[in-house]
Amino acid sequence: MSVKLTRRALVSTLPLLGLVACGGSTETTAGASAAASGEAAAGVRTDAGYQLNAVTDGTPTVTLYTDLQCPYCAKADPKYREAAAELEGTMNVTVRHFPLPMHANAVPAAQAVQAAEAQGAYVAMADHLYTHQADWKEITDTAQFATLMGDYAEELGLDRARFESDLASEEALALIEQEYQDGIAAGVKGTPSFVVEGTKLENVDSGTSTADMVAAFKQAAGL
Repeated sequence: MSVKLTRRALVSTLPLLGLVACGGSTETTAGASAAASGEAAAGVRTDAGYQLNAVTDGTPTVTLYTDLQCPYCAKADPKYREAAAELEGTMNVTVRHFPLPMHANAVPAAQAVQAAEAQGAYVAMADHLYTHQADWKEITDTAQFATLMGDYAEELGLDRARFESDLASEEALALIEQEYQDGIAAGVKGTPSFVVEGTKLENVDSGTSTADMVAAFKQAAGL
């Protein structure tokens, strides 16, 4: 079932999708493989998502579907990036947006990360948003939210005018929507969710250590 996201996605869509709160879900559904093609450095975007390590052609891909407003994602993210470093050359490690409709600011936060990515600061902005979740998650005024995101951009040394322009990008919103729909197709219902070659894992969550993440990803990929 396809559900269109909006900047202020409605909680009422949750029962239709069978989505759960951030923290994970309990069903396994195979989806299409998101293997990257070609060679690319870390910190670039391919069809598989934003690359956290250098892309090696022909190696399996693991993808984290994340919601920037989810506290469990904030806990999982640094360990996942450590896993990306350990898996360099063995697996392609990517991250994609999955803003849950229950989180009113998840889509705008994803847009902020995309605006930062345009200036090479995807990870820096994601880190900042995870660290300061309490400061922005309850904001209901869109202008206030945009101003705070602009302040964050300045704190990170970004060009604020360019950032604010990119924050309204329809192209970025379309990318977020596509990643969300791809997550649904892969069986993602909650965040954080980890998908290896199209199959969602049930043995990895926000409490999993870096070492156990690496082991689980390799096992799922048959390595």
